[in-house]
Amino acid sequence: MIDIQTLTSRIGAEVQNIKIGGDLDAATVQELRRALVEHKVLFFREQDHLTPAEHVAFGRLFGDLETHPFIGAHPNHPELIILRRSPDMRAQRSRSPYGENFWHSDVSWRAEPSFGSILRAVEVPPMGGDTLWADMEAAFAGLSSSIQEALKSLRAVHDFDKSFGPTIAPENKAAMAEKFPPVEHPLVRTNPDTGASVLYVNEPFTSRIVGMETRESDALLRMLFSHASRPEYQCRFSWRPGSVAFWDNRSTQHYACDDFGDETRVMQRITIAGDSPY
Repeated sequence: MIDIQTLTSRIGAEVQNIKIGGDLDAATVQELRRALVEHKVLFFREQDHLTPAEHVAFGRLFGDLETHPFIGAHPNHPELIILRRSPDMRAQRSRSPYGENFWHSDVSWRAEPSFGSILRAVEVPPMGGDTLWADMEAAFAGLSSSIQEALKSLRAVHDFDKSFGPTIAPENKAAMAEKFPPVEHPLVRTNPDTGASVLYVNEPFTSRIVGMETRESDALLRMLFSHASRPEYQCRFSWRPGSVAFWDNRSTQHYACDDFGDETRVMQRITIAGDSPY
């Protein structure tokens, strides 16, 4: 029987006594999904058995998987992206003003952003390299009622170009912009599993608020970005090889700490397809 240990009163739980993979029974999958919706991010230790194929199979238990147009994938599993950080990649990373070490929600620039992501540690640095998650349901609840009501009527533009644009070859940029044009999402989305209101803006991908002057939009977004990153809404996870994190992308943001100097960090991630925010 699996054991779920809560990490904070708002977000995060560690799941023990389980060997994850594509062979889990339906009851266990349902229990994990319930726990994910409740705790927003689940952590699994000592999952060293998890091969790329099993990683993909585990993700498929929760829905269809996505590919990522801007991040390299495993040669045999296009759904499994490789997140590698090493000294030789510093120059490439510096081309973009944003990276994993900014609070963000995965692919909010899609018309139908991801439901969730499952990240596995392959190689971890001897120090640093933690990841933090923040609860955007708690962030919305932490705003005054007058601000809450005002935000519910607003929509914002999400655009991949703000973050990924500087890393794309000029000859490919027009085609990518046509394939993934800017999209509008509500500033406050509804979690379809709970009905909860969730703050839905993030600095790397949210570019402006619809119907506002630039200075007004920038000021409100700066306030919301800052508010969303309050420590009270967060949990933090220190990686070991074989550790796995599974988060609800609809109701969280996450931040990968770039504090491991010239060491190497290699992670593998699958992303589960979602639906249009409302």
